[in-house]
Amino acid sequence: MKFKKALSLLLVLCLLCTVSGCSHSSASSDSKTIRIGDLFANTYTSLDPAQDSCGWWTVTLGISETLFRIDDNYTVVPWLAESAASDGNTWTIKLRNNVVFSDGTPLTAEIAAESLSHAAVTSSSNTSLADAEIKAVDDSTLTITTAEPLATMTNELTSPAYAIAILDGDSALFTGPFAVTDFDPGVSIKASRNDHYWNGKVTLDGVEGTYVADADTLSLAFQNGEIDAFIGPTTNDLEIFEGDPDTYQVVSTPASRLYYYYLNLDRLPEKDLRAAINMSIDSDAICTLLSGLASPTAGAYGPDTAYGGVTRNSYDPDAAKKLIEGLGYTLDSNGYYAKDGQEIELDIAYYAARSIDKIVVLMQEQLKAAGIKASLTVSEDPDGTYLTTHDFDIGVYCMIANPSADPYYFLNRVVGGGLYTSGGFEDAKATELLSELYTETDTSQRAELAVEIQQIIIDDEAMGFMALLNKTTCMRSGVKNCSETNPVSYYFINADTDINS
Repeated sequence: MKFKKALSLLLVLCLLCTVSGCSHSSASSDSKTIRIGDLFANTYTSLDPAQDSCGWWTVTLGISETLFRIDDNYTVVPWLAESAASDGNTWTIKLRNNVVFSDGTPLTAEIAAESLSHAAVTSSSNTSLADAEIKAVDDSTLTITTAEPLATMTNELTSPAYAIAILDGDSALFTGPFAVTDFDPGVSIKASRNDHYWNGKVTLDGVEGTYVADADTLSLAFQNGEIDAFIGPTTNDLEIFEGDPDTYQVVSTPASRLYYYYLNLDRLPEKDLRAAINMSIDSDAICTLLSGLASPTAGAYGPDTAYGGVTRNSYDPDAAKKLIEGLGYTLDSNGYYAKDGQEIELDIAYYAARSIDKIVVLMQEQLKAAGIKASLTVSEDPDGTYLTTHDFDIGVYCMIANPSADPYYFLNRVVGGGLYTSGGFEDAKATELLSELYTETDTSQRAELAVEIQQIIIDDEAMGFMALLNKTTCMRSGVKNCSETNPVSYYFINADTDINS
């Protein structure tokens, strides 16, 4: 045990040296460079924005940009594009005429069409354009034609996977305020000011992003001045940072990152047992635990959104016990429900980020109060472990449920098949409604469809929706303009971001 503690300390020290070069200055004394820590940068192994979630990193660091973006009011607005119009199955997109890449190459419709076409067939999580015909009409106009009308085209094009890039082997050119100078896949990225930036003067000289393996190490690096800003503190961090406003700035913005869990329907085929589990989890207590970081929710979206009007069973451990007893279980001498000498014992799979490690401990206690034993299994990479293998009874996850200001993204992931349809949930009606949602152009009808799909999931007791995480940006004193009032987490560094030397 002493050896493990010593090794852990050594790893922390190595990280700090990696981030700062064993110095409190990230660059020369006359250079203004901001340093960003990220718990998931180990998955950013390519500069191709369409590869896995790699585009998230380059948008976050102000390196890449998309045709459209989401503003502070959760509204889709043009970015590299100037306008868009739909005519049945075809969208016509007009590009801005002043955009250039970091080497001075002008953005043309041909380049944009090639970039989007590549992303459409490469991205595993953004598949809406997989069969689209994307072509340039003239230098500044392109069209995107789909087999069926795609009402949310501009929403889709806000995804970081569709960031416009000129790819050349392992290298890439982008249009953002910073240009890549050094890339260590899965470890770090450095970028310097793009002197060709099309959208105004860039304040900083550079930006550095570094993978950090766990939340405690990230917090320590931030407190030691080795990291200048990051998104997503733990509850302990929040108390420390808010208690020292002279040193730290904390800005919390309502957002849509969802804490939820899958129930493994293969391991838990009895609906009443799944219902008992869901009624044993107190979402309000979870929000109290995450004081200042999260807000309660009944479904995948905020209750104030047009597609948030769902209902579910309330927290009721006594009712949960009755359901379990109705299945023939009785409490044993250990205080757990058992049948034929076999206790109910659930495996809660999770990863230790964004305070999930604290949430699962509370869930374990809540289940115990209802007579259900639960063990905890932690993984560093949930996508590569339990979401893929389905080796869990309860699989906890946290993702942005509404990244494009429309409900389709999340519902397609958890109903439409693939990695994030992880608990084995299948429902013909939900699949049919999802297809309708894909093509529906009326926003009010889209909201009704989204509510109905969520309600099917809830009524089947297939998942549990716990809380919506606020976007909480932590900055050292002197840092400003880190897109801290934008609700989307991958909008962070921009041309106006600044830091005092």
